This record gives sequence, structure tokens and C-alpha cells, in this order.
Amino acid sequence: MTTKILAIDDSKTMRLAIKITFAAEDADVTSVSKGSDAVARAKQLGADVVLVDAVLADGEPSGYDVCRALKTDPGTAGIPVIVLVSGQTGADQAKLAEVGADDWLGKPFDTQELIDKVAAVRAKGSAKPAVAATPKVEKPVAAAPPVAAAPPAAAAKAARANRAANRTQMGMPSPTAPAAAPPSKPAARPAAVASK
Repeated sequence: MTTKILAIDDSKTMRLAIKITFAAEDADVTSVSKGSDAVARAKQLGADVVLVDAVLADGEPSGYDVCRALKTDPGTAGIPVIVLVSGQTGADQAKLAEVGADDWLGKPFDTQELIDKVAAVRAKGSAKPAVAATPKVEKPVAAAPPVAAAPPAAAAKAARANRAANRTQMGMPSPTAPAAAPPSKPAARPAAVASK
């Protein structure tokens, strides 16, 4: 079953990188630059996972605000949210928990790690509402349906090959590429010839 991913990032480059990352996966990525209509877009798309940059353009809600809005709306509260955090600032674990984020990933990210995190939150589902919106539950919540089995080995091998090709096209090193050989020693200089 195709995973529907809503990617929210104000950087066109990051939106493209996310689309390329999932090009060889069984995923459909819809990317937008504004978080202000994230709840409506997630509902319209029927998103299975939302990826949101923690810091969006001026005048837009932050990624944390977007996550909180998704987790407090009954129509989107069950959608897993992964917050993408700049490597310079790091993740604020308390804030992530407060807004109900299911996971986070530092930017720049390793493409395989992003694929793995999306698969993990998708398989687990989301039962994490924002802390401020935690409702009192009177009835137990129904169990999630069983998760489909992993793809056959041949399909997994083909997906890895496609990801490697995508990395090469993006100019990124392959995680399985051998380490570069150390530079060779410079040739010995000939001894100076004494002049008479």
C-alpha cells in the first residue's frame, strides 16, 4: 500500500530532496512550503505521515505549531508527525513531547534514516496527542490493524539499488561505498645537482 507523505518545508531544495528520497519507495510525497494550511492539506491528502521543518518562513507557524495543530485536530490527531530539526540547533526533546511529535530527524539527514523513520512511525501509528490537548478517555481505543509483512528480498534489494542511484544523482556518497584511498606520497625530488 502506498504511503502518503505530506512534507512541509519552506526550502524548495529540501522539498525536492524529500521527493527524491522517496522516489524509489512505495510512497507518494506531496510537498508544500507553508504550514498555515497543514491540517486542511493533511485531511485532503489522507496523509499517512507528515514531515515538517521545525523552522518555517517568517509569518508562518513554526513546525512545532504545525505539529500541535495536527495533534489537536480530531481529523489528523492519529497521523504520525516527524519534525525535521536543523543540525545547528538540535532537538528540544521537551518541546517535541509537548506538541506530540512522534519522532524527529536532524538536518541535513541521511536519506536511509529518513526512510527508516517514516516506515517505523507508519508501522507503529500515532497515539501521541499534544500534551495540552490530552483528552480523558472513557473507552479503550481499538487496536490498530496488523502491519503488512516486509517486501520480498528481491524488492528490498531493488529499492536499495534505486536509493543508491538517487544518492549518486544528488552527489551524495553511498553508505556502502568503500572509503577513499589515502593520497599517494609525492614523488621523491631528485637531489640537487652541484654546480661547478
